Amino acid sequence: MRPGELAPLVAAALPDEGLAADDLERCCAGAEVLGDDRGAAVIRITHTGGFTSAWLLLLAVAPASQRRGIGRALLGTAVERARAAGAADLHVGNAAPRYVWPGVDFAFTAALALFEACGFEPNGAGFNMGIATSFRAEPPSGVTIERETGAGAAGLAERAYPHWVDETTRSVEHGTCFAARAGGETIAFACHSANRRGWIGPMASDPARQRGGVGRALLGAVCADLATEGLATADIAWVGPVGFYAKCGARVSRVFRTARLPLSTP
Repeated sequence: MRPGELAPLVAAALPDEGLAADDLERCCAGAEVLGDDRGAAVIRITHTGGFTSAWLLLLAVAPASQRRGIGRALLGTAVERARAAGAADLHVGNAAPRYVWPGVDFAFTAALALFEACGFEPNGAGFNMGIATSFRAEPPSGVTIERETGAGAAGLAERAYPHWVDETTRSVEHGTCFAARAGGETIAFACHSANRRGWIGPMASDPARQRGGVGRALLGAVCADLATEGLATADIAWVGPVGFYAKCGARVSRVFRTARLPLSTP
């Protein structure tokens, strides 16, 4: 199965998530789907520089099939896949740059209990912040905000934020990236819907050009674009600088636990 084919299952199991087929294809590209329409897991295994990494991106069980051991069985299969591939650990959720969630939402009580019972170790947390798409801010004098159609945003990411090149490039391709220019130079960028529709990020400014109001203006441009899609609020995904977004009116909306299962021994 392709990840997008899981959309009906995910809609039934997690109706508040609003995950469409396109979202699942973007988040889970290159991953393996285990299971069927009763329940499914998505696992990604990568090999980089002689090191093998494994992430469980998604685990969903149809309501009519819950409490029958399907989720635990799928998780067991994912663990065996990761172990057989030589991964040292299996991580839950936080598979940047393509992820469904930054971890396990603390509101997902059954999932937290399952991972705990199966030996996953908490190793941190991440969170999203919600913001009204009515937020706007004018750019500083001499700065122009425009939808990115060229290589400026990706070039800035490559120079200063290489871990965001993948998401930035995909956002540019989908027309959901905005760039700030000054004197013809790209000094900042902001993206939305790189992985999930309505999720904002990544956002970044040239390290030498921060604290000038450019970030606020870019956030306003992204919010305006999402407002045209009919969204009244948006999630700023996997937030770093809390203070910056808080000053723009954003508030913590979701908190996620990151966890790992050591696989060095059976």
